[in-house]
Amino acid sequence: MSSGRLSRRTLLTAAGAAAAATALPVLPAFSGLLAEASAADLQTNLAHLADLRFGMFNHFNLGTFTNEEWAAPNQSPALFAPTAVDCAQWAAAAAAAKMSYGVLTTKHHDGFALWPSAYGTQNVANSSYKHDIVQAYVTAFRAQGLRVGLYFSIWDRTYNVQAYDTRHGVAATEEIQPGDITFILNQITELLTNYGTIDLFITDGYAWQMGQQAVSYQRIREHVKLLQPNIVMIDHGGLSQPWLGDAIYFEEPLGVTSPAGNTYASLQGQTISNGWFWHPSTPTTDPMSQASVLSHLADLEPKYTSFILNCPPNRDGVLDTNIVSRLAGVGAAWSPNTSRAPLPAQQLRCEHPVNPVNAYATAFHTGEGPLNAIDGLSDKSFETCWSTWSLSLPQSITIDLGGVWSNVSTLEYLPKQWNRSDTTDGDITSYTIYTSTDGVTFTQAATGTWSGNQTTKLVEWTNRNVGFVRIQVDAATGGYANIGGVRIGGRSARPALVTSTFPGDSTVYKLVNRNSGEVAAVYNFGTANGANIQQWPWLDNTAQKWTFVSTGDGYFKVRNVNSGKLMEVAGLSRVDGGNVGIWADANVPQQHWALTPTGDGYYFLTNRLSGLSLNVDGASTADGANINQYTYTNAAREQWRIVSV
Repeated sequence: MSSGRLSRRTLLTAAGAAAAATALPVLPAFSGLLAEASAADLQTNLAHLADLRFGMFNHFNLGTFTNEEWAAPNQSPALFAPTAVDCAQWAAAAAAAKMSYGVLTTKHHDGFALWPSAYGTQNVANSSYKHDIVQAYVTAFRAQGLRVGLYFSIWDRTYNVQAYDTRHGVAATEEIQPGDITFILNQITELLTNYGTIDLFITDGYAWQMGQQAVSYQRIREHVKLLQPNIVMIDHGGLSQPWLGDAIYFEEPLGVTSPAGNTYASLQGQTISNGWFWHPSTPTTDPMSQASVLSHLADLEPKYTSFILNCPPNRDGVLDTNIVSRLAGVGAAWSPNTSRAPLPAQQLRCEHPVNPVNAYATAFHTGEGPLNAIDGLSDKSFETCWSTWSLSLPQSITIDLGGVWSNVSTLEYLPKQWNRSDTTDGDITSYTIYTSTDGVTFTQAATGTWSGNQTTKLVEWTNRNVGFVRIQVDAATGGYANIGGVRIGGRSARPALVTSTFPGDSTVYKLVNRNSGEVAAVYNFGTANGANIQQWPWLDNTAQKWTFVSTGDGYFKVRNVNSGKLMEVAGLSRVDGGNVGIWADANVPQQHWALTPTGDGYYFLTNRLSGLSLNVDGASTADGANINQYTYTNAAREQWRIVSV
């Protein structure tokens, strides 16, 4: 176990040590008290978004002063040292350009907050400029009659809210932990309760950094909508289809642009200068030409896509003259096309998704397993996907919702978006959907066909209690299936947890491996952190006995009766063969396991951190064979009977 991991645990368990220790209790997820906007309200709000047409993005943060597009983490907040931030000047320049809104980077990936947050120390209160810039910003833009949006990076590299750097392919040094979720939600609470009505809330660093098993996007969404029901949410996810948020953000510098004929309410972002943040060369670099800005507006307006043009303030806290002049020229030359038809009716969505905990499939292509369909990870040139490429149809994927939920009626399917190197096929064209409450007996809920294209699809059935959903792919383009993402939940009503799919009470169990018939046991009655787990014949001793404790969000802690410690994947391992031992309860994801029935009396236990399953090494039948983790392949060595003793 790394020393960094140990210190992180100490940080989380020490009273008052976590940065989020200041106690504003977070609001609950799935609150029955939520007076949420209806689908009709959302249509209206998205129409308002499309009608904004032209807005200003202001990247102003620590990177402004460090000459970095992504400021490095853990830098001194004193580096943030503007002389006199003039948000009124920014707003006046936006109004002169006939913009209708502004969006401020309240916190970028390094974690520095432009408001005096009670959570963490990386904020203006500890900087060289101790003023609430978020307050100054919303006041100035509203004074010009402009709408206000806030950008917030969930990925925080100073507080260490990170899971896996998917864009750069390196593991994070720490892992998302329960206190981190509290930290995220508490900062969002500050932003959405202290500054009046916010029209747009844009998250970043989620779809390409976090994933659903690390941070439930739905948990964030429920919280945001509870605080401001009519707010429009957008995530920088690099997709050309609406998925996590209410609308799409097309990031033009990544080559993601609004396609011809687009009718989704959306934003397209570009920067007027030589970077998202200000750089010393910005004042002397010719900004985006007036002709180019006008061309963008002419192209995007018929596509119901608002052009959000980034204008980075300098180290004094004002926009440079060359940018202000360019915006004035644009405003003199452009006016919105008020004769444009209203925004078409937006597609139906799975309004109230339930966050799945596990998935398995009849088959999958190497490296494109079923968990990829539920992880929420996506971005330009990076998209996880369940795929049956090179395998004949029909095939099926079964999704475990981590409990039985009421009012489940909707499935939303996202085909793979970005081209494979070999083909662009894999879009499901014929399907049958089954539901179950126990993972054993399944009932048909829906069947039908979809067009073979990359647009999101939705299917509904009557509200029912559901713990498991099975999608049988009967046909697909190219003869195989891809699922880039799937969301399951309710549309007309919010699902509520009815019961767990496993008791999770004080009952004592043994874990019997299907292949060997032997049981999981802590070697030699070990009680120390890191003591190894092996398989042995059943001897009815406490080292072989386990209890299952619910985490409250669909996972379980597997506690050894002898030691009182939890089954854990060691060393934050995500690789096949990563060792499994015991560790003191720290409520960390490597100690959380999904318990998913195979349908014939066995379970497989999938680790929340790694997505890999509890396994007997090498399918050994020998006494003392090591227990580790491995990619689930329906093998007997990965399946366990959970028997009360």
